[in-house]
Amino acid sequence: MSEDRKLRPGARWAGASVLAALAALDLAWIVRDFEKAANVTDAWWMWSGLIFRAQDGIWASSFVEPTLLILYTVCAVTAAVSSAAGGILVSTGALTILLRVPTLWNLNASWVQGGVSDGLRIKVLISAIAMLVLGTALIVLAAAGRRGVPAASGSTRSGRDERPARPTPARGVAAGVLLAAVAAVLISWEIHSATQQGWELYSRHFTGDRSLATLLAVPESWYGCALALISLCASFAALTRAPYSRPLGMTVSGPLLGLGLFHLSFAAKSGLLSGFGELATRDQLWLATAVFEILAALGILLALATRDGDGDSAGREPQSGTIRAFSSA
Repeated sequence: MSEDRKLRPGARWAGASVLAALAALDLAWIVRDFEKAANVTDAWWMWSGLIFRAQDGIWASSFVEPTLLILYTVCAVTAAVSSAAGGILVSTGALTILLRVPTLWNLNASWVQGGVSDGLRIKVLISAIAMLVLGTALIVLAAAGRRGVPAASGSTRSGRDERPARPTPARGVAAGVLLAAVAAVLISWEIHSATQQGWELYSRHFTGDRSLATLLAVPESWYGCALALISLCASFAALTRAPYSRPLGMTVSGPLLGLGLFHLSFAAKSGLLSGFGELATRDQLWLATAVFEILAALGILLALATRDGDGDSAGREPQSGTIRAFSSA
């Protein structure tokens, strides 16, 4: 999106509403699983990758749902007031499409149809299709709802009418390097998995064929490759200080942080942390990767939270740091 074009107010609020609808869909399936869990904490440990049985034997959500719920909620609020609303809508829309596409073919696979009631399967399928439609709608709104920056005086121009703020040069480089490192680590793990498992087994982890624990789960390797792809794009954007680099980088840090946190949660519950020194080298590297993902996500957020002063309109009255960062994120 061109840096001198912003979203019309109607497109901005429509985008925020679409993000709220996506959050509501994720919340609905989380609540459903809470109701099916013997204890609410069982759902958390299930999201972490541990085996806990639902009352009807079938879980719908995975760790992706609570992760995206938080992301959509934050983005919905931010899009309503941010000059970078277009970048926020495109970033979350693309992420939604990438993560929800595998659900379409997995829910129609024979191994799912044979073990899940048609009623539940159809509900999840309709929900997944709705998520894809809403994700596409975000991108369409960002493209169709553009308008030029109004030529207003600095004192009357709101944060929503500013050009999207770029990261500062130093922080852009820092975020770009972190995002590139994240992509390299994720791709390295995928190469390692493909080499160790062989293509037949690895392809199942990539497509989800007979390897998913919940109905809305994203295949493990698909998730890793999707994050690596978006991280590479965000890294290039941050290094070149593109106008959309801040919303893109901050958006990808959400699912990255969720991935690391739930992996670390699994390690804590299963006792891997206390026995770290006795683990095999591969398992130690896996735990180190989880910690790296958390630290990298926080580092990316910190680096991109500060905007370059070049994005501010001349002559505008200064705002407090909190409001200023929030309204231009």
